[in-house]
Amino acid sequence: MKDFRYTLEKYTGMRSRYFCPDCSKKTFTRYIDNQTKQHLADYVGRCSREEKCSYHYTPKMYFERTGYKQQNDFFFDYKPKKKVVKPSTIDKNDFIATLRLYEINNFALGLYKYFPKEKVNAVLKKYCVGTAKGGKVIFWQVSLKGEVRTGKIMQYDRLTLKRTSDIDWVHSRYKNFNLKQLYFGAHLLVDTKTPVAIAEGEKNAILGALYFPQYNWLAVGSVTMLNVEKLNALKLYNVTLFPDKGRAFSKWKEIADKACFTVAVNDTLERTSLPDGDDIVDLIIEIKRQELDKSPSEKLRKMESSNPNLTLLINELDLILTV
Repeated sequence: MKDFRYTLEKYTGMRSRYFCPDCSKKTFTRYIDNQTKQHLADYVGRCSREEKCSYHYTPKMYFERTGYKQQNDFFFDYKPKKKVVKPSTIDKNDFIATLRLYEINNFALGLYKYFPKEKVNAVLKKYCVGTAKGGKVIFWQVSLKGEVRTGKIMQYDRLTLKRTSDIDWVHSRYKNFNLKQLYFGAHLLVDTKTPVAIAEGEKNAILGALYFPQYNWLAVGSVTMLNVEKLNALKLYNVTLFPDKGRAFSKWKEIADKACFTVAVNDTLERTSLPDGDDIVDLIIEIKRQELDKSPSEKLRKMESSNPNLTLLINELDLILTV
């Protein structure tokens, strides 16, 4: 095995990492001369942000630039730059064409039972929710740059808001598609001042946005899709996790404790009588149902249901419900 004279400096703490000459982030490792224990020039090294920066200035490039002729016993720890394949994207026209027809979207129709139609439509547009054939819903994943990475297609029962079909994906219709998924709602992270809420599924994020609009809601897709790396990507934000009740809470609490920044974990569900496995949607719908049961219009509806003559009387006298 060759003994390399010039190698990347081993990590011994943040003092052994420097500001990158290209992206200015403190993610830069310099090359060191293992004989003299001295660094080469301050721009000779590699940035660890391979996808976002990929700066790599090798000793060989340095000596070629300075005119130094390397001797036979000089070896270099040079690894070819890893080829970064950009994520594929969905055609913007295909995406835009779906952001409508909520009046036939079963997911939207289910939401209309609990929230005003105008409010529901505004939230669906804000979160880039589309309508597919047969009244199915499309939860699009859109980046901050406006790149549409993919869309999750599902069918819902408009009466129960329960999913009634398997999951389908828009990107499955494309050939040679390089998929790199995002948080659902990632396009809303335009500033760090608005607090961020993370839920498991997209339905949770939408109901959360309707009931707790003070957050920018994100969804990871499933309980196992959240990890420390994904969470650390949001270290500049004020983040609160909203896990499902039970085992998911314990799992996400453990991940939050390992993050490189302080992450809150909402325990409201843990303090309810709801069964394990229920999520924020179940809590919100239960609250909304109780609110509807107490409303004057709902009380009148129940009275009319038990006494049809009451409807006749209201119509004959042209009575108006007042609160």
